[in-house]
Amino acid sequence: MDNGTEPKQGDSITRDDTDVDSKATVSSSQSSHLLGAIESPQIWSAQHLRGHVGGYELVREIGRGGFGIVYLARDEKLKRNVAIKIARPEIVRDVAAIRRFQDEAQSAARLDHPGIISIYDSGEQDDLHYYVMPYLIGQHLGDWLANQSSPMPEVEAAQWMIQIANAVQYGHEAGIIHRDLKPQNILMQQSPSGELRKPVVLDFGLCANTESTVATTTRIAGTPRYIAPEQAMFGNRRITPKSDVYSLGVMLYQMLTGTTPLAPDSFAEAVLMLHHSQIDGPQKHRPELSDAMQAICLKCLRRDPDSRYESAAAFEADLQRMLEGRPVEAKCPGILERFGYELYHGPLERIFGWAIIAINFLIWAWAAIGGLLVWQRHSNEPQLAETLPEFIFFVVLVVVPFHLLGAHAGSLMVRGTKHYRWLAFMGLVSLVWSGIQATNLFTSGTTLKIYEGRVLATTLVFLVIAPAFFAQGCMLVAGAWTAWRRNRSNV
Repeated sequence: MDNGTEPKQGDSITRDDTDVDSKATVSSSQSSHLLGAIESPQIWSAQHLRGHVGGYELVREIGRGGFGIVYLARDEKLKRNVAIKIARPEIVRDVAAIRRFQDEAQSAARLDHPGIISIYDSGEQDDLHYYVMPYLIGQHLGDWLANQSSPMPEVEAAQWMIQIANAVQYGHEAGIIHRDLKPQNILMQQSPSGELRKPVVLDFGLCANTESTVATTTRIAGTPRYIAPEQAMFGNRRITPKSDVYSLGVMLYQMLTGTTPLAPDSFAEAVLMLHHSQIDGPQKHRPELSDAMQAICLKCLRRDPDSRYESAAAFEADLQRMLEGRPVEAKCPGILERFGYELYHGPLERIFGWAIIAINFLIWAWAAIGGLLVWQRHSNEPQLAETLPEFIFFVVLVVVPFHLLGAHAGSLMVRGTKHYRWLAFMGLVSLVWSGIQATNLFTSGTTLKIYEGRVLATTLVFLVIAPAFFAQGCMLVAGAWTAWRRNRSNV
């Protein structure tokens, strides 16, 4: 903090940007009337304010966003520069919104960490709500990255991210989830000589207590390019510290590659892209990046929160291991995980569903045709007539219902069902039935007497039926696993 000098016009401080997408942020040159710039006669008509709020003299506007307007101010009592955030007029008229503004101040005030913005004071004056922060000279990470000719070196990015993750972990331990981590909310604090010193986490306007009902998706909050998949879900799904870990991963990805993993411009696009678009590893943009860094990035960016780092501290520790040349805990997605992704997010589940439907109708037709051909070729044999009632009984009471149930299970997979128990049951039955049909190929007896003693017919029929039911059983088990994940997961 540098309070002894008059700030320059280009200095950045604790700003309340909503993000790259925000169109509300203006420069100080666009706001020349200070308090008068806020068009709210009900609040600002008091002439005695004259640019003073709670003992602080407002100097100039330095930023604005969705919840407040930030001014550079002078603390007249302690003779130092401060930043004062004043709730926007439309926020003041909304009881719930002003409560969130006050919660932001209270949440930040609870956190005493060098990597988190401090709160000096807060108050209310003539329906004017505000809180006071230190004036920090520096540049927001987003602006700093935009001014770089190339992405950050891997080691430097890891060192910066370790400090940011440490600050975020401190907030998590205090029970606070930020929910809007992004480069515009990270201030790269500078020394008077202009040298970058440390990152500072800003703007707790969307933060939530881990035990509160705010930490759910009853309303979508955050910035489209940086929110976790579970934040882009409508419904009462709980947001956890792992949501912040995802956002940290997006920032690390951007620091390393110059771009975000996905680039939605709205929440509607974010909902679609976060749940259906593949994320490329950072090595696709920078092949020289280490495998360890690739694995660390992708572990943060897992769609399933349970597959991410357990905490920001675990993320920080893995980055430290990478810097020290030790093996990292993160692993790139394996075959099983990629297969699970294609099932859950890709078209594979629907493909399996249609395949199961086709298998059931084709096998039923194949078995029926086989039985009719046997009857046609051996119709002159007296004992064959004795097997006909058994064959018809078996087809009507066993084969047709079983295949209809199998086709129904396939249709559930096509529709993306959550009925995993039914799929698991049908998968198990299919595997057992496959085993029973396979025994017809290796024993003298058969399931039906119509096939007894007819090796060629038995081979042609059951050599197709047994493998087909085995494949169906495997696909149904995969569908049951996917339905179980869908039933319990937030993503």
